[in-house]
Amino acid sequence: MQTPALAAFLKETGKVVHFLNTIAVGLSSVETGVVVRPSGLDVSWNPSNPQSSGRQARAFTQRATIVFVAEEFCEYVLCISTSPACSEQLVHLKQDRASRVTSLNKHFSLDEDYSFLGPLLLVHWRNRIVHPRRSNAGLTKAQRSSFIHDSEIVKAKYKNLDPAITLAHFDENRPSLKDVSSLVSMTINYVKGIEARIPEPTSRDEVIAWLTSLGLAEKLDRVKRESQAKGKRRVGEQTFLNTHFPAIAEHYFRFCFEEA
Repeated sequence: MQTPALAAFLKETGKVVHFLNTIAVGLSSVETGVVVRPSGLDVSWNPSNPQSSGRQARAFTQRATIVFVAEEFCEYVLCISTSPACSEQLVHLKQDRASRVTSLNKHFSLDEDYSFLGPLLLVHWRNRIVHPRRSNAGLTKAQRSSFIHDSEIVKAKYKNLDPAITLAHFDENRPSLKDVSSLVSMTINYVKGIEARIPEPTSRDEVIAWLTSLGLAEKLDRVKRESQAKGKRRVGEQTFLNTHFPAIAEHYFRFCFEEA
């Protein structure tokens, strides 16, 4: 079942990827010396070496992309871990981000192969970037070996990405554009894989549990009262659900809707 958490993750991650690509295109012109500061742009910018400045700005953007996407991914993990998709809440206050990802992966009985290790590496890399002097985050020795073991599959699916080289870049805290783009793609595919494992609600209680966990139950009750007063209750509730949680609409009308 597609949850609102998926829509939010894809929307925000899509923006970040677009910004990354736009900046990469712009910086390519900076590096070649084609671009100069417009006279109306009130900033101090007169690099002695435009190529070096462009490359450093690209490196900064790639690191920033890791941080932003990792944050969106961890927000998704938190939302699903505390939702009816999990029989009991998987999030514990003292758990770090990587542990939450691992707990969710185990809950859905997913493989611990490259499809999981890529997103996990993204989260560890975020920690390295944000806390460079005190973070020792990283894949375990066994996980690194597993990631490299899947090299041929990874190369085939992610534009010839070499896991061994990506891990070397991680150790140096120096992500390449290919590393970033590929890890983001892996994370998107991983989130979609989680969504495919989330069961559809099969009862009124399960539908209400989903609406409640997402803070939609009270809002829907208000819509119900307002639209019923206008003689358009079903239309009002249908519109609300289509806007906020399209995947639950069919189940809501099957299990919860009662004509007045």
